Amino acid sequence: MKKKIFKYLGLILLIYPLSNLVTPFNKTLRNRSARNQITYLSDILSKGYDDKLQQRFPEGKLFSNALLALSIIDYCDNNRITTERYVKIVDDCIHRIQSNKALETFDPTLTPQYGMFYNGWANFVYSRYKKSPLFAQSTHQDEVKNQSTIIEERLAATLSDSLRLLDTYTKERWPADNLIGLISLSDTALQQRWATSILRSTNHPTGLIHHTDSDRNLVRGSSSAMITYCLSEFGYEKILLYNHQFQDLLVTDFLGIQLVKENEDGSNEMDIDSGPVVLGYGASATIMNIKTQASLGNPQSKITWAVMNMLAAPINLFGKKYYLLKQEPMLDLFMLWGCVELE
Repeated sequence: MKKKIFKYLGLILLIYPLSNLVTPFNKTLRNRSARNQITYLSDILSKGYDDKLQQRFPEGKLFSNALLALSIIDYCDNNRITTERYVKIVDDCIHRIQSNKALETFDPTLTPQYGMFYNGWANFVYSRYKKSPLFAQSTHQDEVKNQSTIIEERLAATLSDSLRLLDTYTKERWPADNLIGLISLSDTALQQRWATSILRSTNHPTGLIHHTDSDRNLVRGSSSAMITYCLSEFGYEKILLYNHQFQDLLVTDFLGIQLVKENEDGSNEMDIDSGPVVLGYGASATIMNIKTQASLGNPQSKITWAVMNMLAAPINLFGKKYYLLKQEPMLDLFMLWGCVELE
């Protein structure tokens, strides 16, 4: 009897990591993973967990709802799903994005009003939603269209006198936030001019866009992974060359696993955006790069996601999936956003 118990335990211990590694390469397992993550994350956000995230991160409420909405839109569009349940979750995310509680952390006196983080991520959700077949069933169509128009007109008016990096916070300009705003625009001529201006503003010798406007020589792994994704989504004609420069400077390949250095010098310096940095490699940078490389069709994105999926100790039972014993939902959100790109 004891031998049988140990045998079964050994089998479970073998199957568990193997299933986690196989998940991104099998469509059935990958879709189950995404569905169960959506169920878990929509449940906790609907119960107010985004307010707890707001206490931990400067933009936690807006960002968590934006990432969940974008993940659902990508998942449904890739799988040609128009289920009413998913429409409702996206509508609920948008309702929370537009709430006074989400807005209160952003400065209404900035130009543009509320700053680029709010304008960029909110309109990124709106622009993607409007293009999705899901939108036909939305009960928030008028609010989405109206708010998107307001933001686009706001950005166009702000950029009319000169193309420059716009404020995220008072006297703080972050190129990644500007690029999120850029890819949300419907005005392609303005997109082209603004993208060219941002690309020309860096002083880094590789041509990689800088992390913050206060130091145009500084690049960081987490923001560079996001910036490269934005340029890919925008349709930047030299994206393959740009991605090569990014990978050459900051990405290390271990047997197909792509780890991203947070700092160019390989140091462990970290902040709230970088997440944990171990041996110079950043958690946020590495996980964001999965989304980036998947958007470029890089097969290593699946290998990296598989390893991160295993290391994050997922529990995927009873229709819900979560990582690290529910301790880091931002990790769950970024892993979901990356997963839905692995088509």
